[in-house]
Amino acid sequence: MPDFGLLPVDPDNSGNVIGFGIVKSSPWHFGGIYSEETDARRIASKLGSQYEVHYGSHRLNSDDFAY
Repeated sequence: MPDFGLLPVDPDNSGNVIGFGIVKSSPWHFGGIYSEETDARRIASKLGSQYEVHYGSHRLNSDDFAY
């Protein structure tokens, strides 16, 4: 997982950062968030075919990710 200090702050959601998140829909699993799409896709491929990469907003210290 990257240093959250390197991710841009989400101007619309206090306490959130924005980037490329890795998620599995069912059951829900947040696999991480990255500033670079290539990094997120590389990690997602290691986690399995059910994981997808989306650009969105992540609430720090949670598994919340909105895209």
